[in-house]
Amino acid sequence: MDLSSAHLSTLRHMLGIDDPWMRHPNPYRDYYCATPGDGHLRELQALGAVHLYQAGGGYEWWRCTDAGRAAAMASHRTIRRPKGARLYARFLDLKDCCPDLDFKRFLTDPSLRRLRQEA
Repeated sequence: MDLSSAHLSTLRHMLGIDDPWMRHPNPYRDYYCATPGDGHLRELQALGAVHLYQAGGGYEWWRCTDAGRAAAMASHRTIRRPKGARLYARFLDLKDCCPDLDFKRFLTDPSLRRLRQEA
């Protein structure tokens, strides 16, 4: 399947895995609503990445095929932020509620280990 970056972006959006700060993509949806005849979705359909499962009320509803889902999951690595960036972002989030926390303590405090591992 020869998918462009725009195609892969749409597939990731359909699955809810388009956040580059996610460590492990975990799809929580599988749908896309579009106006009838949307060219981008028709291209994805021709490539075998999506299928139309419902039409009506002025909209078309699409889902990923197994191949489209696999391509989206594999492509998440291309948008994922590096571990260091995710770690620092986690620190900044925590610092919002713990203003006295410094980065060195965040990196070394055993009680914060789980937060570092999940970044």
